[in-house]
Amino acid sequence: MLLLFLFTFLTLFHCISTDPYKCDGNHVIDPPADINTAWYYPDGWTETQDPLPYAQNQTCLWKINVPKGMYAFLTLTGETNITTLTVTDSVGNQDWVNAYFKQEPYFLLNPQFMVYLQSNNGTGTFGMKVIWKKIGAFNPSFEKVLPDTVPIVKSSSNCDNGLVIDSNSAVSLVSVRPPPTDQLTNAEINLQMRNTVVFDGPTIDDKLIGNLWQIEQKDNQVVSSGKYLTLYSLRPNIKTDSYALIQDFQNVKQFTVYKGVSCFNQDLCAVIIDARVGLGAAVRMSPEPHFLKNLYMTEDSKMTVYTGTISPDHQVAQYTKPQYSNVDQKFHGVFTTYTLDQNIAIAYLSSDRLDTNWTSITDGRTGIFASKNYGVVSKDQNIQEAFSGASTDIFEMTLNTKSSGLTDRATLTVTVTSGGKSVFDEKYTSQRFPPATITANGNGLIVKYDTNGSETTGMLMDFSFKLEMSGETTTKYGSRCFSIIVLLSSIFMTFIFE
Repeated sequence: MLLLFLFTFLTLFHCISTDPYKCDGNHVIDPPADINTAWYYPDGWTETQDPLPYAQNQTCLWKINVPKGMYAFLTLTGETNITTLTVTDSVGNQDWVNAYFKQEPYFLLNPQFMVYLQSNNGTGTFGMKVIWKKIGAFNPSFEKVLPDTVPIVKSSSNCDNGLVIDSNSAVSLVSVRPPPTDQLTNAEINLQMRNTVVFDGPTIDDKLIGNLWQIEQKDNQVVSSGKYLTLYSLRPNIKTDSYALIQDFQNVKQFTVYKGVSCFNQDLCAVIIDARVGLGAAVRMSPEPHFLKNLYMTEDSKMTVYTGTISPDHQVAQYTKPQYSNVDQKFHGVFTTYTLDQNIAIAYLSSDRLDTNWTSITDGRTGIFASKNYGVVSKDQNIQEAFSGASTDIFEMTLNTKSSGLTDRATLTVTVTSGGKSVFDEKYTSQRFPPATITANGNGLIVKYDTNGSETTGMLMDFSFKLEMSGETTTKYGSRCFSIIVLLSSIFMTFIFE
């Protein structure tokens, strides 16, 4: 009888406890007297449990106060359906929460932040936890950014004690998000990026701009109102692969939209460049080469590609056709900037050459070779590229030398082969510069640029391939001729013997 009573009681308690809860109205939450005590909603729920269901057709707003000198660490857990759920920070930046979230992290500053839930006809589960922490010591390092230089790159760990950026005019910052991996989930990426906050001035008491996650979501740069910008990681020692690209605003003031490219994975990713209301640009930062597979834009648009700084001396490619289904172009630059003059373009990028036909020789193909640090004096300019076409085909290969940058011991070697045999093999040096145009026929090409320890400005060449003779066509033509000869011979022999 006792066991039956306990079973009935526990069943009834479970049913009552899982009834959808109501949270209608405004709720103001202050930190507890014991600052080490976390606040949970709903009451009695903790993050070790499944989140509880909420009722339909209600609007709930929590206004959570944060004392000066502290930050609030908010985590959300649940699953929503036809529900609006947002987090708004102290300066009005609003983050929309995805439909499924598990301990989704947020770092919020004083004086107050808000959590808003509107369930309408939707059902779902929701729970949240807030713990208040003291902001650590602010002992910043200082860095200067100058016009006509590439951005400096910083991660969250560079900002553990604070980082103050000084500029000549104003500071431009874009944020780049790393891809999720087996070791790095989306929640962990969000944690890392939201941990680092940006202030408009030389201290953490200046106006908050937002965190690196919010800035990446904006798809545009943020610019300081004065000469200083400050970055600070609220929780130190968080390893991160996300980056802030920071430079003097003078370098990019011409762009209405200027954003970082968050594309480090090997799969193709679409990068949208927006120039509808002014010049648009997207910068990709990586020490490894990447590939432009496809490019789509309107007929009246023009895309220009730069390596390093955005100036005529660093332009390496330009595209004017509305559709490039197979650009298959490799770029070596650490900073590669795609700029667009009008409308919208979509560039498909990859870190894996297997997504492209970069090493293939095909009829009508064009492209460029450009050193990693083209236009800048550097020892790190080496290139070695090998191309091949069908062994039965012969192509006219044309290379136009835009800049060889050959100094001291640097060399440029061009080798063309046909059927595996060399038909053109020339080495150029600072004593023997390459001609403006190199032309040779074959089906294999090797281009090698080697500084041999010398400092050079790098090389830039464009190339084009044109099919001169196809082995397949030749074979078909020969077979046809042979058939005609056989036919004529038969007729002739028949005529003789008759």
